[in-house]
Amino acid sequence: MISSLTSVMFGIPTALLLLGYLSNAQAEALQKQQVRRRARRDIDAFQQILLQPFSASDLTSLRAQKSDLDHAVAALRAVPRINGAHRRPLEEVREEIMAWVDQVRPLEADYQQALARMTSQAVGVHASAWIEDLQAHWEELDQGLRFQMSEADQAWLTPVRAAELRKVWVELRSANIVHRIETDVTKWTARTSSIEPATTDETAHRIAALYGGYEREHPFIHDRYKWLSAFGVLMDGADELARLL
Repeated sequence: MISSLTSVMFGIPTALLLLGYLSNAQAEALQKQQVRRRARRDIDAFQQILLQPFSASDLTSLRAQKSDLDHAVAALRAVPRINGAHRRPLEEVREEIMAWVDQVRPLEADYQQALARMTSQAVGVHASAWIEDLQAHWEELDQGLRFQMSEADQAWLTPVRAAELRKVWVELRSANIVHRIETDVTKWTARTSSIEPATTDETAHRIAALYGGYEREHPFIHDRYKWLSAFGVLMDGADELARLL
């Protein structure tokens, strides 16, 4: 009897502790499963929105297409810049600008072809609604799912990657990759023909017209670089999110 009572006194609490431990472990496992299920759903939704303006069906294909666009932009950025036009003879400036145009024209055609292969007609890559939707889904991940993953002891983005993703939205909104660079110099001068000359010096006015056209078009190359750099960060973040699943 004493032996039985002793077994009961020690056995029941031990069993209860064991059952409690198993119950907590089961609840924790269930919580992790639910969090991972939500993570898979939310991250997949984010990636699908990211892919909307593009012809690629997955991030791997999109990255390959973006690489072609990166090379096209790099070629455009490699064309030497024109500086100090106002301090040089008109003919020298005209020849330098025409040389710039002659180099840019085929490179711009290559860029537009790469852009057409990469993008879809359904949603524009510069559409504000797409960027708004994409940012809203990212903020849901960053401000909601991130905390649930932490509470469930699940891995999340590295701090550096998360900080980068919080900064890309300004660049995606401000830079434009779809604007075509005008390489018809006659259109540059036509734009300034209706503007009152800042000087009575005809030569200076013609230089200003040519160089003004160059100054209008050249920044679009840098805009493309900024946008693609920001989008590259976004794709890296999407890849890192996918590896969490």
